[in-house]
Amino acid sequence: MLLDDRQVIEYARRAESMNLHSIWVPESWGRDAFVTLSYIASLTRSVMLGTAIVNIYARSAASTAMAINTLDLYSNGRAVLGLGAGSKRLAEDWHGLEFKNNIARMKEYVDVIRLISRGERVDYNGRVVKVKGMRLGFKPLRSNIPIYIAATNQGMLKLAGEVGDGAILFLMPMNELDKQVRMLKGINPRLDVALVLITAVSNDAQRAIERAKKSIAFYTAVGSIYARFLAEHGFKDEVEHIREEYRRNGLKDIHMLVSDRMLSSLALAGSIDDCIKQLRSFIKGIDLPILLINPVYNAEEDYIVFEHMMEEVVRDEGC
Repeated sequence: MLLDDRQVIEYARRAESMNLHSIWVPESWGRDAFVTLSYIASLTRSVMLGTAIVNIYARSAASTAMAINTLDLYSNGRAVLGLGAGSKRLAEDWHGLEFKNNIARMKEYVDVIRLISRGERVDYNGRVVKVKGMRLGFKPLRSNIPIYIAATNQGMLKLAGEVGDGAILFLMPMNELDKQVRMLKGINPRLDVALVLITAVSNDAQRAIERAKKSIAFYTAVGSIYARFLAEHGFKDEVEHIREEYRRNGLKDIHMLVSDRMLSSLALAGSIDDCIKQLRSFIKGIDLPILLINPVYNAEEDYIVFEHMMEEVVRDEGC
């Protein structure tokens, strides 16, 4: 269960009213991130608008440059571009491109977007990305739209530190966070480190916990990169059991194989007080926590509970 169309807009309005820093919209196989953020831009005035993430196989670098500069123009300079390499299934099965040379592709993709965003004619002959005679047909509002790179493995993490304005971490076990943040900041002390946290909050703590476990199980089952990383960093048994059960019976009940230890290392789940306490543990050294909302009950109750939690977080200067 994901946020429906009405919930996306309602959460965006509430984020603006609470003076939250930013709203981030994912994509993969869901709603188009740029279209969604453009609509949200028309309903808001100050909150930053980020893609977390759009895939570098889903669009050419030139088309992404056009999209993010258009969003930036119509939002009056509030756009942030989050990019990721995605997966072999997404690249090859859905977009017909060979999933390879991800680090080179990302580096060149970022180069081209930055060049195009200057408003000049671009000729670029990279190893993977090639552009000839490209120039935007309008003057970009900003020539330096922030670019955040989603990364899990060491090669992409290193690249994020070298060429990104920020790094986006997801499904990063708590005991690995400090190590990875120190590595990133060692490359670039000014780098923004964002952490996407699966978040399920409800007055019914057990139901929220079950909801968060379903999300963790889903990403572990279908995401080979996440599964491999988690298996290598303390959750080998859980990953093997989840993926084996998924192969045999699909998604049904695989969340029951997510241990409480795995849950507490990867997500915020439970009551408002539970989630605030967990959030404090995660955000040490993190510049920007991004809460990935997982609906628990009906829309109205979820809005109220989430809003109450965020009001508490905003009031707490330690968060």
